Amino acid sequence: MKTKIIAILLIIIFFLSTLTGCYDADGLEALGYAVAIGIDKGESDEIKLSIQFAMLSNSSGGSGRR
Repeated sequence: MKTKIIAILLIIIFFLSTLTGCYDADGLEALGYAVAIGIDKGESDEIKLSIQFAMLSNSSGGSGRR
């Protein structure tokens, strides 16, 4: 009986240490998402690269009012 309790406690400790999550993960508001990329031929045959990023807000849904 005592060994069964010790085994269960060891399993619980193992799972608690492996299922802690990502403490250093970046949220969606910290990342930039390119929604449009344009490549143009500039002056003197140089390549111009234009990138448009989406602006993510911290609010969740709603009508866009603050």
